[in-house]
Amino acid sequence: MIMLSSFIRPFAFLVIALTSVACQAIDNPDAPNYIENFRAEAASYEQAIYQEAQTTSDSVEAYRGYIAFLEEELAAATSALEDELSGSEGEAFAESQRAWAAYQEAEKAFVSSVWTPQNFGSSSAFSRLSFYVDVLRSRIELLLKYRMQF
Repeated sequence: MIMLSSFIRPFAFLVIALTSVACQAIDNPDAPNYIENFRAEAASYEQAIYQEAQTTSDSVEAYRGYIAFLEEELAAATSALEDELSGSEGEAFAESQRAWAAYQEAEKAFVSSVWTPQNFGSSSAFSRLSFYVDVLRSRIELLLKYRMQF
């Protein structure tokens, strides 16, 4: 009996794990691929930062342009998802947005307090900009993933 139990337990775990992966929500095949469209647009801003910028000033300016683009995309993704949600779903999303905004501010405060010129020299400004880009980009992609379900 013990030998059978030691065989069944890992097998049952494997079945449950594989079933849960297979049962995740499936994207609407008729919906545009919002994430790939977003990434394609973002690529030109990333190229400006990582390949085209020749000076520190160029890099900072390219980051500012990218952040402006991301903030616009975040507003658009938020609005588009809100339009898909019912009343109670919209209320839950509004609460999620408030929590995310608090997280965003906490991340900015953390990054600003650690990545200082005293700790990281002249690269600290680029690190702060890069981390802020990461926070915005990840939220946009998550909202676009949500939207692809409708």
